[in-house]
Amino acid sequence: MIFICIGLVWLALRLAPPALAESLSSDSFLITFGNFNITSGEKTGGGYVLTDTVGQIGAGPYGEYGVSSYFLGGGFQYIYQIQNFSFSISKLNIDLGTLSSSAFNTDFHTLSITARGAGGYAVYAYEGHPLLHDDDVSTIADTTCNSGSCNQVTAGIWTTPGIGGFGFNASGDDVPVDFVTTDYYRQFANNSTAEAMQAVMSSSNIARVAQATITYKAGLSGSEAAGDYQTYVVYVAVPGY
Repeated sequence: MIFICIGLVWLALRLAPPALAESLSSDSFLITFGNFNITSGEKTGGGYVLTDTVGQIGAGPYGEYGVSSYFLGGGFQYIYQIQNFSFSISKLNIDLGTLSSSAFNTDFHTLSITARGAGGYAVYAYEGHPLLHDDDVSTIADTTCNSGSCNQVTAGIWTTPGIGGFGFNASGDDVPVDFVTTDYYRQFANNSTAEAMQAVMSSSNIARVAQATITYKAGLSGSEAAGDYQTYVVYVAVPGY
């Protein structure tokens, strides 16, 4: 008697899950596989949102932005703006009124900035020239503060009305540390004598809505000509990456 045993062989095929890739496009390019690493994505939890990439094998900047004909920031996923970079000034006209040698006149506005780049931001400022009379000759000098030690780089206390001049104070988010109180003032960097513009706000971190108040102050020493004076101040807001 012959017994024939027939066994059943199960062939199990494990199908790999489909590969997931992003499709990135614009009018000038199409990338159909935008992620060459182990994992990436967005993680959320109580009070935070984290985006990441892990395992990029070709990380590094290639080329130099603004110099080379190309720039590639491979692997540096975190260098991007979550929201648009924005900068605004609450008002554009500063009116210091009629100046005298017995008092200071002040006016102010607010700078607001949103910067989501990994390198933070900086806001620079400079004046076109010192306060200039309508006769285009007479000027009001930039302040040197009470002790004569403040300039466009370092703030000093300026509280004595008999010491005339023109200067500014910065208070609020990310302002230079030498503005110890609202009595500390600096000169604006003077563009007409090629002084380098100086930062009035800066941070190496992102800024959701950073705000600083810039207070302008002027007074006469008693020897200036009567009349109207004017200048202009330029602010330059720069995102960091």
